[in-house]
Amino acid sequence: MSDDYYTLLGVGRDASPGEIKKAFRRLARETHPDANPGDPAAEERFRRAAEAYEVLSDPAKRDRYDRGDAFDLAGLFQGVGIEDLFRSVFGEGGVFGGGGWGGSESRGRDIRVSLALDLEEAAFGAVKTVRFRAAAPCQECSGSGARPGTGPIACGGCAGSGQVRAARRSVFGSVMTLTACRTCRGTGSLIADPCGGCKGAGAAEEVKEVSVEVPRGVVDGNRIRLGGDGEAGLRGAPSGDLYVDLAVKPHEHFTRRGDDLVYEMEIGIAAAALGTRAEAPLLGGGSERVEIPAGTRHGEVIRLRGKGAGRLGRRGRGDLLVLVGIDVPSRLSRSERDCLRRYAEMRGEDVL
Repeated sequence: MSDDYYTLLGVGRDASPGEIKKAFRRLARETHPDANPGDPAAEERFRRAAEAYEVLSDPAKRDRYDRGDAFDLAGLFQGVGIEDLFRSVFGEGGVFGGGGWGGSESRGRDIRVSLALDLEEAAFGAVKTVRFRAAAPCQECSGSGARPGTGPIACGGCAGSGQVRAARRSVFGSVMTLTACRTCRGTGSLIADPCGGCKGAGAAEEVKEVSVEVPRGVVDGNRIRLGGDGEAGLRGAPSGDLYVDLAVKPHEHFTRRGDDLVYEMEIGIAAAALGTRAEAPLLGGGSERVEIPAGTRHGEVIRLRGKGAGRLGRRGRGDLLVLVGIDVPSRLSRSERDCLRRYAEMRGEDVL
């Protein structure tokens, strides 16, 4: 082995599987023959990068490589098609995201929408409805794409499989590949008599309404995934998913701190010094009497347990934190000023 595989991929010898995969993805896109037509040097780098990844991504092979054991490089990819290798790294979209291995291109698109919530809805849960425009199964043909009373026929180009097998030359020699059938676009069937409503697509755009069950305890920025509630696939292919991004609106009285709610309560100087009782509002309605002890200082917190927001995925609720602020008057009557001066004299405080 003339090149060190770790150096070739640009990773350290202690690199994690994820780091190795990320490095190979970058190199494969840079050096792929399709991106560098007629460049033998790039083709060789591409081959070596794939070779390095095949070894370092397999724990057993990596262990042998680290020990310095010899490899039969000629048979390295035997039993593992290069397309299978790329599928494991890049998914069905291939190196450049083109969807080259059939079937997946007819799946419905994923849809992403935003949903605004009041703090009460986020704290205690709610059922909301989102509306968006997307392809939905055609009602006239029930999504088949064929005129009612008829049906799709098997594609003759792929015998109904949606894929065709072909041999092609690559940097690894002759490789058998599976690609999407161009005749049926990977669906495996053809529409001889298309539906008039959707022109054979099996789907038509409309306004969709989806009910979203928001669990209690969610916070701003959380996302809910609803599998299969996105755009309908073509001619009965699987639908995409719906992703609902949650945005929690500010509240007039409360702020969120994890599962706890914070309420700011102002009291006067005398109430702070002598102690008092006050009513703190509760999220969702009602109030709770709060005992404020004598000598309470500005910024102290009184905790009301179990009066906060619901906990996401757990039982119970957070707490209500009453943040006490001391309201120092800026305008005083003559009698109030005289009272405070007498108090200052008794305390030995020097005032203006």
